[in-house]
Amino acid sequence: MRATATVLFIMLASGCDERAVGRGPIADADSREPRPRAEADTVVRLVKRYVTQPAAVQRVSGAFTAKVALRSLDSTLAIRVLDNRGGEVVGVPVRWTLVDAGDSASLRVIDATSDSAGVSRASFTPGLSAGVQRVIAEVSGVRRIEFPVTVPARANRNLPAVVTLWSGDDTTVTAALRDADGNALHGGEVTWASTDTSTARVERAAGTDARIIAVAAGSAEIHSFVEAGKVRGTTRVTVRPVIRGRIVTLDGSAPPPLRVAIQSDGVRDTLAAAGGSVSARIPLDPDADVVLRVLLPSGAAYHAGDVRVGAQRDLQSLTIALVPRRFTIDAGPYLGQTVDIDAAAAMRRGGRGAPFWRLVPLSGDTPRKLLGWRDADFPLRVAFNRQPSNGRMDAGDSTAFWAIADRMEADLGRDLFTPAQPGDSIRGTIARVELRPQSSEGHTFVAWAQAGDAQEGVLIFREAATLRDAHVVTHELVHLVGFGHATGWATVSQPAGGTAQRLTAEDVAYIQLAMRLRSLQERTGARPAVP
Repeated sequence: MRATATVLFIMLASGCDERAVGRGPIADADSREPRPRAEADTVVRLVKRYVTQPAAVQRVSGAFTAKVALRSLDSTLAIRVLDNRGGEVVGVPVRWTLVDAGDSASLRVIDATSDSAGVSRASFTPGLSAGVQRVIAEVSGVRRIEFPVTVPARANRNLPAVVTLWSGDDTTVTAALRDADGNALHGGEVTWASTDTSTARVERAAGTDARIIAVAAGSAEIHSFVEAGKVRGTTRVTVRPVIRGRIVTLDGSAPPPLRVAIQSDGVRDTLAAAGGSVSARIPLDPDADVVLRVLLPSGAAYHAGDVRVGAQRDLQSLTIALVPRRFTIDAGPYLGQTVDIDAAAAMRRGGRGAPFWRLVPLSGDTPRKLLGWRDADFPLRVAFNRQPSNGRMDAGDSTAFWAIADRMEADLGRDLFTPAQPGDSIRGTIARVELRPQSSEGHTFVAWAQAGDAQEGVLIFREAATLRDAHVVTHELVHLVGFGHATGWATVSQPAGGTAQRLTAEDVAYIQLAMRLRSLQERTGARPAVP
């Protein structure tokens, strides 16, 4: 691949008098008259040829913007071939090729070799692709020039537009792109996003495909974007929960054979719990509450009961705790004593007071978690708040109060309280003891967070002498720990008229069992099966 140029060098003919050349007339030796000067002959003595090599390739046409696929570009693609002096080179072969072309793309070479201006041209019709289609012009041994062409997507529709999945499953969705003429385009850069990644995640797969992964029950929208979000497609995703439940017992024994009945709007089904677990795919109304009813044979060692679920995604990882009908006290002076447990009595409201076991409402009357303090909050920090009190609390009152508290701790076999100063709240919440005029001997206020964790407590006594009353102080400390009133057994927590001076064996059994449940709920989110 080369071009040839001819260069002429002009020299004087041999035999000419170089002195006479161009100096006017010359006198004849035999005559005094001058004779005319002879004209000098011009003779080509040397001819040289040199070869020009293509040394550079220059892009002639500018950037291209395709309007639609299957329509030839308005302008031709052109390059110029130059030598090392910057001059155009004629007759140089140029190879034109297509890379990443869409379906039905075509390339027509107009000038396969450089013309008199050193230019080679081609015409391109982009194919059915939203990705970059490349035309390459190459001069062998010199350089290649790339012409990227993109067909803009003017419409985008996700297929399918509606998807229903079970939690944990996945499916593929495609962004169907079209140009301004309605031609279906393949490939292209598509960005994917989910409006709720806790319900459904999206991962780009290949080309315009993406993988939708169902995470938890609910609904979300999966969007596909092209051209920086200007063109959007949408798929509405509904995720149904795969019910997966685990059955545990509060006394640590293996759960007995049982069945779980599932009730929701228009849905009734019953599942066998094999090996303490249950799993099922049951179509539920996405907005409906669900009740799981634990069914046990007569004479079973555990209470049957209901578990209400407001958020269906909770069905995907559900731990149900069975409450035993008999419980053996595991610490304190009542150690080893077995007490009959009546879960219904523990949840029964006595008069206008709160029941002994109090459950957090999830929605409406849906119980979820037992009210109480976190394990990390014990021992509770208790301080005598003397400044706002209406009476004087002396050292003897404090000593008597703490002696009663110590005996309650001993009966339960665990640390519950520790002394603190009213202003020393930097290390955590402080429960305050105050004296105020009131009709009752004692009253306790406990503030709860939405999740059921106690956050603040105040014990109010009518007078300083009440701090020496074992029944009243123990009664109020039981409230502070998180329990209400009871009428179903001999108890220090009787709503009115009680005389017990300390926790009874029944009190200890119900409190220890409830604290086990609280601890299990903190670790696993377990829900008790209760009447």
